[in-house]
Amino acid sequence: MPNPDIDYTRSYKKFEKLVRRNRWQTKYVSKWPGVERKPIIISEGDSWFDFPVKSLTDVLGVLLRYSLGLKNFGMDSNTNIIDFLSRDKTLDGIFLRLERSGDHSKELIAKTPDRCHGVWEEKYPSHTLYSALQNPVVREHLDAIVLSAGGNDMVDAVRHGVIQTYNGHWQTAYDHDRLAMAAQEVVQHFLQAILYRDEFAPQAQIITHSYAYAVHLHSGTTTEFDFSEAGKLIKELLKLLKAEMILSPLKMLGIDLTDMGDFKIVSKARLHETFDALGWPANQVDEENPKDGKGVHPERAHFIKAMLDALFNEVQNLPRLYEAQTDRPLERFTCLDIRNEVQDAKYWADFIHLNGDGYEIIAKLFSKKLQGLL
Repeated sequence: MPNPDIDYTRSYKKFEKLVRRNRWQTKYVSKWPGVERKPIIISEGDSWFDFPVKSLTDVLGVLLRYSLGLKNFGMDSNTNIIDFLSRDKTLDGIFLRLERSGDHSKELIAKTPDRCHGVWEEKYPSHTLYSALQNPVVREHLDAIVLSAGGNDMVDAVRHGVIQTYNGHWQTAYDHDRLAMAAQEVVQHFLQAILYRDEFAPQAQIITHSYAYAVHLHSGTTTEFDFSEAGKLIKELLKLLKAEMILSPLKMLGIDLTDMGDFKIVSKARLHETFDALGWPANQVDEENPKDGKGVHPERAHFIKAMLDALFNEVQNLPRLYEAQTDRPLERFTCLDIRNEVQDAKYWADFIHLNGDGYEIIAKLFSKKLQGLL
């Protein structure tokens, strides 16, 4: 089995060791070949950083790929922004990855795992930004925090009261106030994350992003992976390949293959199902074949853009909100506006997620910004 090129860790302890080693090398053996100061970066976010659910399947996915041909679940594939960014040699950072597909922005303020929203979060909770910042070595040397949050919050709000029965025009078929309130709640969570940064690692940059206009594919999130059956298969496969060594790193994530239970990734972000239920118009091709990917009806597209604009515009209020709370100007915070990037169906995997080509483009924008700031 090939040995994948790994440029990140999900373990606090390993991350601390990597940081200590790099800083020791740059202090005492800086003239050795290959020794250079590497940016120390924490990533926290949702599926744009974790798609499909790499936080749980990094190690296991490699085995599945080279034994069963199941692609895109292993750490040897690039399927999201951080996969590409952590392997960007021009940035060459050391990453601690905390993200989980399905997470809401409330995770940014959690001091302990909130055990909700994220995929399998209740049984296999992800680590939190707050807890990572408690490590003194991480606090001292942290250069940047990259965040992806708010998309799931907005879609959840939209599906539960914001959009209404279609009445002839998209602008009069949704609750403007409830949409604004959803965006404001997300921004409050960003504000608290910034305050955590200020308290524990004030030197660190924070970089987040808007979401690209998701108006190219009608199909919802397609990732479904039933571990209740796969767990049995994997257990037998491990015996066959005598690869019991894989159990140890999985247990570090809290995953016991002998007790997988009934778990399945089923997206809660199927926005177009709500459009359909409320009578919003759909392109004829979408109605005949929802997974055909022939575009989104203009009325739906207008609303989706308004939803993502509402979130981005509210983020622009962060400097004012921050100064009102701290009596200081907001510094070392950047929001990349990528709303008009990757505006071609060829860059999208489904309604809400980019494919590898799309995420690679966004990762390059992150890398360029980080290198300019660090």
